[in-house]
This record gives sequence, structure tokens and C-alpha cells, in this order.
Amino acid sequence: PQNGLAKYPNQFYSFDYGPVHFVVLDTNFPEMKNFQPDLLADELPWLEKDLAASKAPWKVVLMHRDIFLYGFGPESGRAQTKTHFLDFSYQLMPVFEKYKVDAVLTAHLHTYRRRVPLQNFAPAPQGAGVTYILTGVAGDVRYPKLWGNFAWDAATAPKPETANYMTLTADEKTLEFKAFLPDGKQFDEVKLTK
Repeated sequence: PQNGLAKYPNQFYSFDYGPVHFVVLDTNFPEMKNFQPDLLADELPWLEKDLAASKAPWKVVLMHRDIFLYGFGPESGRAQTKTHFLDFSYQLMPVFEKYKVDAVLTAHLHTYRRRVPLQNFAPAPQGAGVTYILTGVAGDVRYPKLWGNFAWDAATAPKPETANYMTLTADEKTLEFKAFLPDGKQFDEVKLTK
């Protein structure tokens, strides 16, 4: 859809599919800083306007870079680091919460991680928060033993991690995500209700 900003053709946009309003964001800020230094500053007001206008029962954001950079695991052979929020997360996450985004699907790290719902940069109270899912491994690139475990991970893929995929189903009252291995074996499920 061509409903993003003309200055950034095809980089961010939104669409409705059934009862879900999908927002596709460009979060490749480090890669684009020399070419589009105002990308985040321009994208944020567009995002707020777009989410405020949506009347869909469900709001799902799709973005490449995740909100976290995971720390390296003890078996990675690299110096231990801690999982931490990326800088842009401090600007995007409050917008997601303000406009009641239900789920944020990300990628980039080639691993499957569903977090406990988050609110105010911490685990949310029961029944509140945004569900963040790092959507897994769909291509050939693998990082075995690279990323460490994180206390806020509610679910991860079986190790060693292979290809996996996720489905989304929605109706007016429920939004459900399921994750599967290539042989069809389900390893995660989360169901949101209104």
C-alpha cells in the first residue's frame, strides 16, 4: 500500500486484513542513518496518526529489527553481554502502548522468542501489555548457541534451532499465534482475547 510518506516510498505502510490492522515499519535505522537520518523522526508521527485512525479490533505491528539485542550465550565463544533494549525501542514502545497495539512481530536475530507481555519496559501486570514475538528462522542462516537465554522469554524454539514458521488467526474476539517446526509439530501458542 502507498499510504506511508511519499518521502519514504514502500518503507512503511499499513493495511487491514479481516479484523486486524497491520502496520509495517522500517526499523533499519542503523543501516539507513547515513542515507535517511530523519527516518525515525518522520516515521513516528505517521505511526501515531495511523494507529489513532484505526478502528480494527486488533492491531499488529510488523518490523524487521527487534526491540532487544540479545546477549551472547555462555556457549557462544564470545564475551558475555546482557540483553538490552535497542535505542529506538524507547521511542516506539510507548507509542505501541498508547494506541493499544496487541502484538509486535519482529525478525533479524534468526531465533524464535516470545516474550512475556511488556508494558513500561518491564513485564506487564496480568492481562495487560503488548505481546512481542521474535518470529524465528525461515531461511538458511543459523546462529547456533549464539544468543543467551533471557528471563522475559515466555517461549523459545527447541534447540538446536531449525527452520520454523508461525500462523496467525483472528476473529473479532481472539487473536492467536502458533509456532511450528517444519514437520508440523507445534512448539508454541499464545491466544489473546478481548
